Amino acid sequence: MSRASVLTAAPTLPSRGALEAELQELLPRGELGWKESPAGLSLTVAGATVRVVPVPGPVPNAEADTSAFLSLSAVNGRWRLAKHAAHLELSIEGPMQARPSGLLSRLGGGTREASQLERLTTFTRVVAAVSKAAGAVGVYWAGGPVTHAPDFFHQVAKDAPLPLPLWVGVSVTPEPGGRTSLLSFGMRQVSLPDLHLVGPSADLADTVDFFFSALATIAERERAPEEGETIARSLLSRPKVRYASSPVDAAVRVWQLEL
Repeated sequence: MSRASVLTAAPTLPSRGALEAELQELLPRGELGWKESPAGLSLTVAGATVRVVPVPGPVPNAEADTSAFLSLSAVNGRWRLAKHAAHLELSIEGPMQARPSGLLSRLGGGTREASQLERLTTFTRVVAAVSKAAGAVGVYWAGGPVTHAPDFFHQVAKDAPLPLPLWVGVSVTPEPGGRTSLLSFGMRQVSLPDLHLVGPSADLADTVDFFFSALATIAERERAPEEGETIARSLLSRPKVRYASSPVDAAVRVWQLEL
């Protein structure tokens, strides 16, 4: 079950009008069902159910706070998570339907079961809508674990066809010789290993772009890279994959790239 927490000042659901406006922007063609209960809110999106439960108090065990440094929005201290006194717990249940990709199938009005990536993407956009409508101070994605700035979360959810940077945390660590290493956290959500990449610090922005591009490539093909496989960065740059122990957990294997 995918799970996220919208971090707020009070355990209060957003108004229906505000939330529906955000959902129409992020899911303009989605069919939405709405049901309130004493326990919270249930949204039906493409056949799946997203539950939104208001919870007094912060996310337990300071999980949201300690995961904030793993977000791209927090690199170089650009954003820091403010204190949150409550949160809205979101989860998604049940199969989701998607429109078929073929023209004739779309014209016929048929549906198919959504892929894992499609399901996560739709859930991400619902989380972004709830976050914006609720005036959140942060968004905690439990599968990373990673906590993002709300504006960053909303923008990526809105603009990225595959909002993978919202699903995984990334540690950015200076290395000797003017190098920087990046390590992902949370690719197990899509049954894939995490990536450890080392590149020049002077080209950090390009290195980060390639880092997430490489992760997205592997996620979309739904298969881990093989030892010795090359991952195209450009016509002249095709780093080779090798496997090694994670720098933070010797028992975990990650795939590595060096630029």
